Amino acid sequence: MGQGMTVETATGETATGGLVRRQAQGPVVVLGLARPPVNALNAALLGELAQSLRAAAADDTIRAVVLSAEGNQFSVGSDVSELGRVRGGALFPVTQLIEGLAKPVVAALQGPVLGGALELALACHARVAHEGARLGLPEIALGLLPVAGGTQRLPRLVGAPIALKLLLEGQTLSAVEALAMGLVDEVVDSPALPRALALAEAMVARPLRPASDRREGMRDGLAYQSAIAEARRRIEGWRLPAPAAVVDCVEAALLLPFDMGLAFEQARAEELATGPEAAGLRHAFLAERRAVALAPDLALAPQPRLASLAVLGTGGMAPEVVRMALAAGLKVALVGSERAALTEALQKIAARQEAMVAAGRLSPAARDADWARLAAQLGSDPLGPVDLVLQAPDGPALAQMPGPVVGLGGKGPVVLHAPPVEGGLAQLAVAPAAPLPLVGLALALGRQLGWRVVVQGPGAALDQRLRLVLSRAIAALESQGHDRQKIAAVLASFGLGAGARMRLPEPPAGAAEVLAFCLAALMNEGARMVGEGVARRPSDVDAAALLSGLFPRWEGGPMYRADQAGLMALRADLRARAATHPQLFTPAPVIDQLIAEGRLFADLNRA
Repeated sequence: MGQGMTVETATGETATGGLVRRQAQGPVVVLGLARPPVNALNAALLGELAQSLRAAAADDTIRAVVLSAEGNQFSVGSDVSELGRVRGGALFPVTQLIEGLAKPVVAALQGPVLGGALELALACHARVAHEGARLGLPEIALGLLPVAGGTQRLPRLVGAPIALKLLLEGQTLSAVEALAMGLVDEVVDSPALPRALALAEAMVARPLRPASDRREGMRDGLAYQSAIAEARRRIEGWRLPAPAAVVDCVEAALLLPFDMGLAFEQARAEELATGPEAAGLRHAFLAERRAVALAPDLALAPQPRLASLAVLGTGGMAPEVVRMALAAGLKVALVGSERAALTEALQKIAARQEAMVAAGRLSPAARDADWARLAAQLGSDPLGPVDLVLQAPDGPALAQMPGPVVGLGGKGPVVLHAPPVEGGLAQLAVAPAAPLPLVGLALALGRQLGWRVVVQGPGAALDQRLRLVLSRAIAALESQGHDRQKIAAVLASFGLGAGARMRLPEPPAGAAEVLAFCLAALMNEGARMVGEGVARRPSDVDAAALLSGLFPRWEGGPMYRADQAGLMALRADLRARAATHPQLFTPAPVIDQLIAEGRLFADLNRA
């Protein structure tokens, strides 16, 4: 019996404390995942589940099994520590145990059912989902494949067109959508467990049909092959190898016996997991998670819900911030220094709203309600009290502020830099002596606007500093005689500034030196921000570069690349370049410090 294993008592009640809770319900045993808050799958949980399945197989009083989970989430999938683990991973043997059990296994699904958790459900003989469940296989976002038969079982149930869409896009399905596609067998508007128990009992008298024997999705071989061909055409020239591997595996499901298809999936999954792209994407995923994690003092600080906001200034990001604040339900006063600039800002807000209405992202009624909460005025007009004031660099300087003041760009003890792109990272620059309640107000606003906010030291936003040094590097290359168009072609071929674009142009001749020059400048600037304390950790620099669209996700970010290059080699390269461009390339002192201590930037991420 594994450590922490739950023990069932003679009365059928379940002892608590394990990662898998076992409870007898007549001839059915319920195995509940119990690793709060999100039931992430790790080796310990999966080991206990395997033991529970073997015990159920050996117990003649048990006729069926229901796989469920405690709490309102089935499982978000594999634990971060298990991501990309193929050889020796614990998930694949458990799915094989489930499917090979000579007793029906029914999954009772609720909340998120993602990645490895969906692979567990696919291995069950039937699936009952609560209407609020969300199902998906998001591994593609990390440059990975499902590792426990997902590419083989899914197309057998739903066919190649749907399987390829789910696997290549990584999007989640609602329970009703999953039912229509054949991914789940029943959807209920009440807890799924009672219906799953009834279905498991009913299935005892029926022949078992594991997903490996199902062929509903393969009845139309021509449509299946057509979907494969279309997917190959669509991903031709993509930078990442994972999409092609997905298509190959879905094709293998049709062409190969099930066991051989599983072996093919395992081989491709291991190949991807050990590749540089997946390593960079895993780092990107972790960097973004760390970036928005608050320090203990900020995490415990009050972050009230704001009802009103004043934005002083009309340039830069001010109009978009006003629009987003209105969309979040705030009452907003937009204050300008000049009437013409104020009118122009209002026109920008209105144009953005109209575009959203035309795209179906905003209803006319919501637009009108937003506009009704907006007041526009000049700085000379009186302004009533508000919960927070955002002071843009071009904003009027009021004799008396109507509320606590946070900078919107520019300078100050607390400055909020709005996300440069939709879905990007907002950056909150905080001076050492900044009042904690003011920082809490800025964070509260960011969260109400739906932003991911990284807290940094005082000064320009992290991504702004990186873009500025890249501009200086480009200017230095031009001064050496490099053509601007060629420089742009080199950067485009790497993906600098391309964001998440998958299809990149081929690099022009002589690209290596131009690219190395620019990357060295970015790595050194990132190191400076770390050494100065502007970035709390190196991975915050990476997160800012990735989420602003400056760096391609699979490259991990400038500090990740610095570690990959090796700090000794990076320092030598910087010293050589500093002879002609000292402002760009004089090595940041933190590089020498890390070399002396035998550490990497990654070690500072864990500090």
